[in-house]
Amino acid sequence: MDWRDILRDRVEALGLVAVATALGTAKSTVSMLVNGKYPASTHKMQARVLATYGGQTVACPVLGGIDAAACADNQSRAKRIGLRAGNPETLRLFKTCSNCPVRGAKQGG
Repeated sequence: MDWRDILRDRVEALGLVAVATALGTAKSTVSMLVNGKYPASTHKMQARVLATYGGQTVACPVLGGIDAAACADNQSRAKRIGLRAGNPETLRLFKTCSNCPVRGAKQGG
């Protein structure tokens, strides 16, 4: 199963918006990838799809070794809550995720 198949399966199971959010990219980017119409290089998106949905373990600077999907969820939650976090762990995630070498400081497509 190649990364595009994984992406298609995730879009079918979770929906376009949820997958785009988990990958930290726009819905249009995911749509173009699924339909084979993405005009730019797909290397970064391939790595992001595999890191998020490929079942890989990543080294989180805050939580240690975690599943890549959990990494994406934590990053999304921390970004959404931001400095309003009452939980010290969420606040550490917010501060760390924005410059994380695992997910990348810039989450663009």
